[in-house]
Amino acid sequence: METEGSQVLMTRFIRLLAVLVLFIGCGVSGWSQRTTTRPCQIHGQVRTADGRAASLGIAVSLEMLGGGGAVAQTQTDRSGKYEFTQIPPAVYEVHIRATGYLADYQRVDVTTIPTATVNFVLSADPTSGAPAVPPEGPGATVSARDGNAPEGARKDVASAQQLLTQGKDLDKSIQLLKKAVAQYPQYGRAYLLMGVAYSSQKNWDEAEKSLQKAVEINQGDAAAYVALGSVENEKKSFSEAEKYLLKAVVLSPESADAQFELGRAYWGLGRWDDAGQHVAKANQLRPDSAAQHLLMGNIMLRERNAEAALKEFQEALRLDPKGPMAEPIRQVIGRIEAALKQQASTPK
Repeated sequence: METEGSQVLMTRFIRLLAVLVLFIGCGVSGWSQRTTTRPCQIHGQVRTADGRAASLGIAVSLEMLGGGGAVAQTQTDRSGKYEFTQIPPAVYEVHIRATGYLADYQRVDVTTIPTATVNFVLSADPTSGAPAVPPEGPGATVSARDGNAPEGARKDVASAQQLLTQGKDLDKSIQLLKKAVAQYPQYGRAYLLMGVAYSSQKNWDEAEKSLQKAVEINQGDAAAYVALGSVENEKKSFSEAEKYLLKAVVLSPESADAQFELGRAYWGLGRWDDAGQHVAKANQLRPDSAAQHLLMGNIMLRERNAEAALKEFQEALRLDPKGPMAEPIRQVIGRIEAALKQQASTPK
């Protein structure tokens, strides 16, 4: 038999839950637009002009935008893939160099998106007498890569990305991105950024269209699936969100964003256990996200675990004491503490 104090406590929790469900939609959006401070990752693949994976040992260097030398260096593996991990958020240039091919580079911004994919297509150097690096790996046909985009389209995307990073003139960034895809219709990165821009305007329908195009062009881009799943969450199309986010976690199981958004989708579907598992994984990967702790607090309330919920809300507040949800969370913390205090003082 539950005591009268416990019944009061549970009633208060249910009331809190009704309020906090509303927090998630607006609170997550406010936090997600902030510049990341956690370590970032840049990875990608180098291919030859016929779409086959390049060979082992192509030099790849990571350099700060505007010069200053290499921050890190690596080489491609036997599948033509490379990776830089645990790098600070910044705007970088990724350079590739291979005997018999023209050197190439791309700019990449990981100040707001913690994981970026930068792919290259090798172009033979007609002035070199050295033999080209022989292709290796499967010869499967792949989607057109961003590395094939003309210089004008790349410049438009770079300008649009800078505007997005600075939070300036979303309309102008969208126009630049539309111009880029008009020049090069298979520019997956441009569609991804367009989806981000429309999401910033809360234009979910246009964001969805852009991101669907992004995943159609590059079915291996986990970031595009995460962004699309997030938009579906905002539209409360949780089953659609689950579909895209399951693909994202397969492609990038260590992506905190993918795990968190999948947790949001399961929360919307009323699958509390599944939601808790994925948000817990997101917290392991990225423990400094206030939005994640906010959602976990809601899940703990649903499980009627008052103490755990209180800890999660306290952590969310600690991480973002001046954020958009700070004052409502303070009020919720006060109510839970009061309910727990009353329960402790109620005779058994």
